[in-house]
Amino acid sequence: MEIYNKFVNKFYSELVFLSIMFLFFFQLMTEFLESIYALNLIEVELNENVLALLFLLTPFLLLFFKRGFPNKAFIAIGEIFVICRVLQPFLDVQLKMLVTGLGLGCFMFFFPVYLHKKTKGNHESNGILLGAGLGLGLLLSISLRTLGSSIDLSTYSWFMWIGWILAIFAGLMIIHLVNSEQSSTSSNEVKKSDFKPASKWKIIGLTLGMISVITLIYFVFSSPTIIARWTEVNYILILTLLVLVNTAFIILVISNPGIIGKLKSYIVTIWNLTFILTLILTILGNTIIFAFVPSYPFYPPGANMLNEAMLMIMLVLSPIILLDFILLSSELFRSRPGIRKLGGSFFVSSGFFLIMILSAVFTIVWDYIPLIGDLFRDAIWVIFLILGMFVFLPLFLINKASRGTFDSINSIVKSKKKASLIIVMISLASLIGAIVFEFPIDHDVSGDSLRVLSYNIQQGSDEPGNKNFDAQYQVIEDLNADIIGLQESDTCRISSGNSDIVRFVSNRLKLYSYYGPKTLTGTFGIALLSKYPILNPKTFYMESKGEQTATIWAQIIVGSTTFNIFITHLGNYEDPAEDRSQIIQQENILSVTNGLSNVILMGDFNFELGTEQYNITVAQLYDCWESSPTKTIGIVPEGWETRLPDGRIDHIFVSGELNTSVYSITYTGGTAADHPCVFMSLDGPF
Repeated sequence: MEIYNKFVNKFYSELVFLSIMFLFFFQLMTEFLESIYALNLIEVELNENVLALLFLLTPFLLLFFKRGFPNKAFIAIGEIFVICRVLQPFLDVQLKMLVTGLGLGCFMFFFPVYLHKKTKGNHESNGILLGAGLGLGLLLSISLRTLGSSIDLSTYSWFMWIGWILAIFAGLMIIHLVNSEQSSTSSNEVKKSDFKPASKWKIIGLTLGMISVITLIYFVFSSPTIIARWTEVNYILILTLLVLVNTAFIILVISNPGIIGKLKSYIVTIWNLTFILTLILTILGNTIIFAFVPSYPFYPPGANMLNEAMLMIMLVLSPIILLDFILLSSELFRSRPGIRKLGGSFFVSSGFFLIMILSAVFTIVWDYIPLIGDLFRDAIWVIFLILGMFVFLPLFLINKASRGTFDSINSIVKSKKKASLIIVMISLASLIGAIVFEFPIDHDVSGDSLRVLSYNIQQGSDEPGNKNFDAQYQVIEDLNADIIGLQESDTCRISSGNSDIVRFVSNRLKLYSYYGPKTLTGTFGIALLSKYPILNPKTFYMESKGEQTATIWAQIIVGSTTFNIFITHLGNYEDPAEDRSQIIQQENILSVTNGLSNVILMGDFNFELGTEQYNITVAQLYDCWESSPTKTIGIVPEGWETRLPDGRIDHIFVSGELNTSVYSITYTGGTAADHPCVFMSLDGPF
């Protein structure tokens, strides 16, 4: 015990402890939502796994604790939360959903109890500590995801030791936190004359604001690749701005807490409104309202300076949400709510959090939601407008007279220099990592042949629904293709863990890449990766009655030959006699490929041989399977043997001048995804 006391007295930092707890919350939420979505994706419908979201409503249990919450139980719940975080990387998808759900349930219970304990201390100091801890947790999340090419490095492979060290630290600090709170209660107790009990409605409003800040951070800022795929703006630029402004803000409030009290209310209001406005305009500027599209195929307008300006302003203003969190939590501490009032408020706020999660996911899978699904199509901006308003409006519940008390705070950390140094090092790791990983290299390629790969990766999951980036990457690396077309690669959303398999693969293989439709459009993800520079990439959309579809079109020069590369994923419609949407989509594509030379059209077409869709395609292009003198079928997922070769729906087509160059084609890929990949070789020279 003496050794333990010496350790925690020397190294204990509540700022670091809070940053780890928030980081673990983001990590567990990532795996939890990803697991639920993957298990629903397999059946292509909502199922009973969605009920696991009820884990988020555990604050309801605090309504049964009238006289506070036992410290031993508080420690136990915190430790279970940490243990769940350590266990989750080792579990398959079904068990992972349950364990991460349990961990999140513990956090949603632990957090309001922690806040209740902090009401007995200095309100403003604790508020700054909480906001700075959330900000540092955000920077940790960004850094770990940057170093892992969008996958959190501390949950990946042998780098999991990072998570274990953080978990050990957090586990020890939970015990010390309770002991330190008990010993300091008498000295930090707020005078009874200062106690002004707040109404339950005010407490609900403040907690709604705090949960909205956490939601906004998780939805948008915890993984910068999200914004990059929203906008097609340079990833390193987005990362740099986001890291620098938030690093500067956290160091500023740690070094000079009094500056918060000097900010006038109207400045905070203007800052908030400008941030919300630029966030919504950024989203709207990169969203297509398909109800207003005049004709198909539709080419969306390119990037413009106004959209990019809105994005840059939004990123620069993003620390306002950390400031809001400080102000809201300080007011919550000052209001000194009882444990039951906090439990009820967080139960309501958790319900709001749950609604926001479902609403965001519904904007992606709206075509599979009965009755209300159409309301969510192209409506992602509405979700963020609601979140922005729920961050901003609770600020009016803050007592303006209390703002000046921030001036009395000297420090919230033992050493401002050490804290600032740690924050700067975390930020530098993000920036250096991005520079090292992001840039492609020139590959040693010749024009003697061209290897082409088409691969539906089921959003980075294998057939049972387990996240499977490594196995899919291995398939791609082993085949060593020159040009790669990916379908269902839309992983950089909350539904798929905010990770980006296109970035994951291109960073490791140092390939050029183009991600097709912006993720805000709610379409199938399609992407092009290449050893050769990608020229004139663009995305066009096909007419779609249900789930929206799109096609990538780009040029790649090999030797003296310019290839027109097309990658697509058509909708899945069973009966063309009742619904001709898929036929219309293929007609849209063929209207673009018609008359072009050196065409390679690949993807998941969802149609088999002999269908009308297939027949109109081979009337213009050639099916490489039929043209190739060498056809092989490698190891493919169970059940696919009966579909290959005649029942295949993944195809590569080429134009006439390339038909005689096709010398081999293979369906392979093992069980890394629920589709086989199609690997085709063209004989040169070109």
